[in-house]
Amino acid sequence: MAESEGLTTSAVANSNRTHISQSKNGVNGSDKPHKRVVIFDCRPERHDAMERVLDINGLDFNDFLQVVSKNLQQGNTLHLLQTEDQILPVATKEHIVFLPHYDTLVQSGMYEYYASEGQNSLPYAFAELIDNALSATSRNTGVRTIDIRLLFDESLGKHAVVIMDNGCGMTSKQLNNWAVYRLSKFSRESGYVRPDPVARSLNSDISYFGVGGKQAVFYIGQSTRMITKPAGSPDVHELIISKEEFERKERNKEDIYSGFIRNRKMADSSHVRDDEERFLHGLIAEEVGKDSFTAVVVTGVQPEHVTFLKQDFHLWTRELAHLYHYYIHGLNGNDMKASYRNSDCVSNIDIQISLLEKFPKIPRMVNLREIDNDMQTLYINTSADTFEFKACTDVDGIVEGVLRYHPFLYDRETYPEDPYAIPGNLEDDDSIVMNQARGKRPIFECFWNGRLIPYTTVSEFDWCAWPKKTGTVPAECYSRFSGVLFTNDRFQVSTNKLTFMDLELQLKNKETLFTRIVNGQEQRVKIHKEFHQWLKTCHEKWDKQVKFRGFKRTITRTDVTTKKMQSPWATFSSIEWDGRAYKAGQYVKSQKTQPIFFGSVIQFLLYGDHEGDVYATGGQVQVAMEPKALYDDIKTIPISKIDRVITNAAIKKSIDDELAKLPDKLKVTWPEGNPWTQNDVRPAGTPLGPLHVEILNKKGESISRIPSAMQNTTRKALSIELKVVWHSPNGDVETNSHIAAHSAKWAFWFRTMENLNKLGKYTLHLNTILNVNESNATVWAGNQLPNHTLDFSITEGSAERFVVGTVNTLLHVGVPFNIPLELLDEYGHPARPTPNLKPLLELVLPGLKQDSQTLKISLLPGNPDSLKVKQEDPITVENGTSVSFDVEVHDVAGNVTAHPKLIISCQLQGIPGSSSMVAVDCSNTGAGTLVEMINVNSSLLTHQSQKSVAPVQRDLRVVPSTRVSRLEVYSQEDEDSLVDSMVLRDKEKIDWTAGDLLENLHYRLYDERGRVVPLSEEMARRIKVNWAADVSVEELAQGKLPNVPVPTLVKEEHFYQVSYMEELVSVDTSFTIVPRPDEPKHMKATLSESTVRMGEVLSGKIFLQLTDQYGNKTQMLTATCVDSLAVDAEGLDKASLVFTWQESTHSMLVTGVRFNPGLPGIRELNFTWRDFAEHVTIKLTAGVPAQLKLVDGPQEVGIKLRTPFLLQLFDEWGNPSPDQRVVVTLKTSTPALKVSHFTNKPIHGPAVKLTIIPDPNKPVKLVVEYNTNSVFPAGGTLTVFSVSVVSEEGSTIKNLNPANMSMLLWKGEPSGTSRPPSGVSYGTPRLHPKWHPIAYIVQSPKQMSELTKKKDQLKQTVDIYRSLFDTNRQLITELSSRCCISNIPAIDKVIGQKTADAEKMKLQTRRVCAMPDPFRGNLDVLGKIGHLALVEDDDVATVISWHLLGDIDCVVTMTTVAARKIYDDTQGKQQVMPLDTVFWRKNSIWDLPLPHIRNGQDSFRPIGNPVFARDLLIFPENAENCHIVFGNLLGDTILTDDLDSANHYRKGVVQSKVPCPTLLTRQGDRIRSNGKFGGLQNKAPPIERLRGQVFGAPLPKDYHTFIGQIDLLQQYRLAMEKSRQVQEDFDGHMQYLKSPEMVQKEEEMDEQEKQLKDIETKLGTPENRPVCRVLYHAIYIMSESEELVSSCIFIHLFSKLVFFLHI
Repeated sequence: MAESEGLTTSAVANSNRTHISQSKNGVNGSDKPHKRVVIFDCRPERHDAMERVLDINGLDFNDFLQVVSKNLQQGNTLHLLQTEDQILPVATKEHIVFLPHYDTLVQSGMYEYYASEGQNSLPYAFAELIDNALSATSRNTGVRTIDIRLLFDESLGKHAVVIMDNGCGMTSKQLNNWAVYRLSKFSRESGYVRPDPVARSLNSDISYFGVGGKQAVFYIGQSTRMITKPAGSPDVHELIISKEEFERKERNKEDIYSGFIRNRKMADSSHVRDDEERFLHGLIAEEVGKDSFTAVVVTGVQPEHVTFLKQDFHLWTRELAHLYHYYIHGLNGNDMKASYRNSDCVSNIDIQISLLEKFPKIPRMVNLREIDNDMQTLYINTSADTFEFKACTDVDGIVEGVLRYHPFLYDRETYPEDPYAIPGNLEDDDSIVMNQARGKRPIFECFWNGRLIPYTTVSEFDWCAWPKKTGTVPAECYSRFSGVLFTNDRFQVSTNKLTFMDLELQLKNKETLFTRIVNGQEQRVKIHKEFHQWLKTCHEKWDKQVKFRGFKRTITRTDVTTKKMQSPWATFSSIEWDGRAYKAGQYVKSQKTQPIFFGSVIQFLLYGDHEGDVYATGGQVQVAMEPKALYDDIKTIPISKIDRVITNAAIKKSIDDELAKLPDKLKVTWPEGNPWTQNDVRPAGTPLGPLHVEILNKKGESISRIPSAMQNTTRKALSIELKVVWHSPNGDVETNSHIAAHSAKWAFWFRTMENLNKLGKYTLHLNTILNVNESNATVWAGNQLPNHTLDFSITEGSAERFVVGTVNTLLHVGVPFNIPLELLDEYGHPARPTPNLKPLLELVLPGLKQDSQTLKISLLPGNPDSLKVKQEDPITVENGTSVSFDVEVHDVAGNVTAHPKLIISCQLQGIPGSSSMVAVDCSNTGAGTLVEMINVNSSLLTHQSQKSVAPVQRDLRVVPSTRVSRLEVYSQEDEDSLVDSMVLRDKEKIDWTAGDLLENLHYRLYDERGRVVPLSEEMARRIKVNWAADVSVEELAQGKLPNVPVPTLVKEEHFYQVSYMEELVSVDTSFTIVPRPDEPKHMKATLSESTVRMGEVLSGKIFLQLTDQYGNKTQMLTATCVDSLAVDAEGLDKASLVFTWQESTHSMLVTGVRFNPGLPGIRELNFTWRDFAEHVTIKLTAGVPAQLKLVDGPQEVGIKLRTPFLLQLFDEWGNPSPDQRVVVTLKTSTPALKVSHFTNKPIHGPAVKLTIIPDPNKPVKLVVEYNTNSVFPAGGTLTVFSVSVVSEEGSTIKNLNPANMSMLLWKGEPSGTSRPPSGVSYGTPRLHPKWHPIAYIVQSPKQMSELTKKKDQLKQTVDIYRSLFDTNRQLITELSSRCCISNIPAIDKVIGQKTADAEKMKLQTRRVCAMPDPFRGNLDVLGKIGHLALVEDDDVATVISWHLLGDIDCVVTMTTVAARKIYDDTQGKQQVMPLDTVFWRKNSIWDLPLPHIRNGQDSFRPIGNPVFARDLLIFPENAENCHIVFGNLLGDTILTDDLDSANHYRKGVVQSKVPCPTLLTRQGDRIRSNGKFGGLQNKAPPIERLRGQVFGAPLPKDYHTFIGQIDLLQQYRLAMEKSRQVQEDFDGHMQYLKSPEMVQKEEEMDEQEKQLKDIETKLGTPENRPVCRVLYHAIYIMSESEELVSSCIFIHLFSKLVFFLHI
């Protein structure tokens, strides 16, 4: 701006928006930046008020501007005025600046975290910095380390917080972006790439909005220092942002949002000079060796934050562990119950927090992975089961959800308590107050990209909400599950990441689809139904509640203080709790009571009106305190206070300890040293005593009073009562009785007793007595007080005199007798003689008045001495009858005598194996009669009595019996003939004609002498046959048997039996009829294929056999029969027939059946041999397709071909072919249709000529006319375009709607014209400088038309040739790929070797089941059980076979009918097992785990390799049916190595409260399911003693390997055969391609392609387009005239030009 003379100026400065342009060098080359101002010259003589931007720094614009420039600020706007109040002539613009105040950044954290729902928000500020660290370390392959240090050591400087990570670091550009507030990742130049979806959305993509880091550091402190180093960079970048620096810049009026990034070397801390940041030297020194890192250093930490971080260290670290729980612990969280963890689910994130304070305070350090009391850890580890689901919204939002069930265990809910919840006042009685587990807390915590959003929860969904009606699941179960939701970033969260925007609203939208996740797979099921079933299962499986049983009555309790809770109370006799039963009378121990006591259960109480068994989560129990001798009281406590850990033995021991205080026993001592022992024997008159007695308790302490459980209670005194009782023959007599009181000096004392002189047993009773209510009681509190009993006997003294006793007057012959003398003591008691006493027997006793005595006696028979049998030899008896013997027993004098237990027995001797014996009791009479049944020819009889009596023998002669002993069946043609035509031997097999009757059967009965027994009607009724139910008794009485029907099928063998049975006789005979074929009656033809193509040979074979009337094959045909066999049929080519004799089947084989060309249809093939004839039906179809004919087609030409072309395949004889394996290819401009057949040989079809007439109303092109000489400048207007629509016949179409016309204008490119975009320009458009119109060149239409016509003809011909050669090339490629040359004889040699090895292995010796199995192969019969399975190991086979020994020969059938038939045929001797009567649930036991495996884990560690015995069986066939058989027979039987391992396994299973099945060992031992083992019945014998009743061994594994290899080799050989055939086809086709005909066609195609190329060159090259040039010049001349432009000639010429240009 130039200065005007004579004018005064004034300047007005407004500080607003700044326009700055800085430069490194100023006016004089200094570093001072330029200072520019905007000036508007508003003086009156200037009317434009032009805006000028001047750099006032260094300008010499007179002294005025130099002075003004000193007071100007950057960005000021100057108005040059003549006066300050001058009116502005025109409007001006004033630049302003409206940057946000720095408080926006400094106070942002306070604004964002002020509302923290009653919690300290500092952990969430730390979380923002951890988010950045997680994003930075997301691509680390190793451990992702995040180190948080709280440096509160004043000796190292001011308080600081450091967050370090080993992430990727930041470049200086990225560090600058971080400093920009709200520069999110979506707005940065690098662009944002959304990470791939991962489970739980744990993608670490949580550093998002560009605001969290800045808010966090200024919420924590007042300054931050960012230290970072990216990978591959040698420099470290530092950036400092602080509130102090912002305030300084504001004071100095500097740019607030500007600063410097320091780039330095690693570990260089020379720039740190502030003593308050001394800790930075050590921090920077740690940079050595790090490839990349980032450290956020926050200083100026708020004092209240320091206090919180110190005092509540455990609280805020716990909250961080909750926020990043799944990043720290992986997908499944901190599951401390899991025995192992999947490596895919383990996290590599390590977050370490340390708090360093000034010495001597110890540093506190914690790793977030080690925290085990955060809420998610508590939720996971208190849960028993999970329910996973997935939710999908309409905004690509994916939510993964998990519900966790926290069961009620014993006496409490296991749902974790919220640490921030205010605890309420809970009553002690948990059976009355039913506290809900979750309470009013919401179900779901919400995680966003794997990170907790703490202030957003979802209360519930409709399908998991509280039920409105009572269902099968108790209502309290709906408060026992917690949940967690994992969302991806499609759901918006607030910038502070504390809340979701609309998560719950979207999830509760009706369009949201919920699916259940099972084993990682989605299931489209009804989520409500699945959840309800899961909740029901959890309640039944995991809730450990109390079941009250044995309802008695409802009572009212007056001991309850709250009146409304006094009634009703239901009483029960027992409960079930945690798998244990508690019942009335059972001892229990209390816990958590004051004091803890023991007692016995009286009854159980449950509040409420209940009847019958009921479940509840708690209740009360009435307990009678024990021992009752000390505690006479009843307590009522909650059931939860029953100690469930203590055992009954421990309770009894504790009660016994209490009882030990009571009197237990008496201690008796003998002060004078003359003790009497138990059962002592003393002479009459011996003194007893004195006695000293003490009362002892179980502790051995002497007591004299009853102890009391209550203090300050008078204790009752004890006394001792002594009683001596003489057990006389007339009853007990009390001889002594005394009571002694306690004396402090000598306790209890009894004096000597000397009155014991009566013989017999005595008892001394010492009883403890208690004076209760003036009566002496020996029982206290229901227990007997201690007592002592001494049993002793008083015997006679020394002998002092004697008395002669009574002599027995009954004497036996030969038996000595005695004269008794009785010795007496001083009390007159019988006494024993002295050892040296020798009595003398004399008839006279000197000195006595009566010197002799007379004794009268009675003499009886003596002892048995001999045996007498009255019957004498010889004795004759008929076999089968009885014989009797009269016997007597004599003494030594021959008198018949009797004796106790005098038994006489009779036994036959001389018969091997005979052990029959009869006996008679002669104890009373000395005589008897023996009766013996004789069933032998001769025998020897022996009589025997006592061992001292010699036996007596008698000879017995047995003669044959006249009873029936044999039955004989014979056939007699003539009843009058005396000669038998045929006698049927027992168990004889008879060949008989099938379907015939075995007639004229008779029977005879013989006795033991071989004589015929005459028949009677009564005997006839005892004759039974098994082939007829109703038999004529009259005919049987005549010896006639019913006719036997022979089976009609040759394969059926029938068992026949005739039996005679009476009371003591049973005889039978049997025979088996084997049917044989009857005389030939029919010829039977069997063919496997009944369809043949014309001209081909029937692929199947025809077998001819002769059969009888029942279809049984006969053996009449011979090899010579082939010559006389005749075959006839319509059109049959008899020359190709071949007849072959089949020796193995006695049949004739007919091959080579072929028919001459003719009409397809049914052919009857007639076979004739002698008088036998047979015919079969053959379906003759058309031959191989060889022709393609046009059957029908369109007759007229229109817009479309309304009638389709109908083609038909024909064989070479003109028969329509039904073959559908064809592909018909139709190509335009091709004279014939071509068919690709499945033989890969093309079939040429007919040629169809079509005449096409152009449509005058069908538009085909546009004709556009405009002034081609027009020049279109940029911004100009286009010329006028005239457009005409041309039809197929070349005429212009009239009466078109102009609205259907449109014009497009698009932007061109310098290199060419691009395709037009979508869009329309209307009116007269203005041209852009880069828009290019299209230029048209026109030539002569006649020449162009001729060339085009010729071009089309050549193109059609070339396309035909190309199609032919392309087809041939494709066929060559396909054939060459299938060609493969191999040595087929070598393959045959290998197959032979493998087959020989397999047969050799098959013939090796191995274990087999030797039991015959005649029933196998019959209809619906599987066979005997021993043949159904194989066992590889010999020991296993032995023990399983022995275990199933009673069932191994059982025949298994499919139906009861087949089982019944076997049962009837064998007369019930064969055991059978029909499967249709066996109950079986599919996969009922075969899929179950061993008993020690529960929920997929071992309940204990077994030894001895336990395995189900059924799993060791191999089923060669009928595996499904064998599963049913052995599943029922073996069940859950388990096999182990030895007896020790089996006992160990059974003990472990039983202790797990699971029943244990039968156990077998490989050593042959068995432990039954009831625990018994040992003995011969539980020990398997050696395999040799099983006599072949053992499961067989399978073929070696190598055998099956060889069989598989042979099968593969045979397939390979077949493939080689096919490859050889393909090679032959390939060679033939190549020869065809090299034929002169194909070479000529190829030359013709090359020539025509050359001509076509020349014509296209003429039509396509600008220099050779004369027609286009002629048309162009003609149009150009006509365009000068407006009349000609609108004429039809102009439009026609223009359309031709466009047409040829298009070509």
